[in-house]
Amino acid sequence: MAFLGNVPAANSQELTEYSAYYVASTNGISGEAERHLVHNGDNRYRLNVSLEAKVAGVEIGDLEQSSVFHFQDQEIRPQQYDYQVSGVSSDVESVVFNWDAGIALSAEEDQSWSIELSGPVLDQMSYQQALALAVMDDPTAQEFTFQLVDGPIVEEHRFRSLGEEIIETPLGQLRCAKLERIREVDSGRSTVIWLAKDWQHLLAKIEQRNPSGLQIELSLRMALVGGETVQPL
Repeated sequence: MAFLGNVPAANSQELTEYSAYYVASTNGISGEAERHLVHNGDNRYRLNVSLEAKVAGVEIGDLEQSSVFHFQDQEIRPQQYDYQVSGVSSDVESVVFNWDAGIALSAEEDQSWSIELSGPVLDQMSYQQALALAVMDDPTAQEFTFQLVDGPIVEEHRFRSLGEEIIETPLGQLRCAKLERIREVDSGRSTVIWLAKDWQHLLAKIEQRNPSGLQIELSLRMALVGGETVQPL
């Protein structure tokens, strides 16, 4: 089992920038999503995702999610996380990390909490980059564990390796590492992730389901990784 927070980046001191574009689906509602990793200099990176949902061609909602973090000495250290949903429903969340003081200020709507940072802690976006790096660094590991700020608490997220799988995407066939989130209680929730092994473990597909019947899927249709166009098998 790999316990992660300070994550090795496949023996690299820099992360590979990318821009990825996805077909999105939420219970039959179509949409489009984008993910970008941008190096802003001074070991500072921004990872963001945006999703636009439409019904009959009419936009009904938007999601914006981002993490700004430092990557230095093979360590991901988040600085700020933001999440916003608008449209038929709305939600706003943020986390500001103060590593010198050893605290994170987490806020949702009109509530806020001060959380002690004891050891490596990530946010809801930076852990996704950490997961990709971890699988690259140790492809034989069976489990990966992260500590994440989630509202008023630091929560453990665990993922199980399901081996390698060639999947079909709108882009074509991709050779992927397949993982699922481990949940201690059978809550009816599930998260399955596929990472493109030939393309810096870029997110190729994700499926999420919850007990209410909500199903969300992203599937890759086009991407640039390190300036190179992703090609299918």
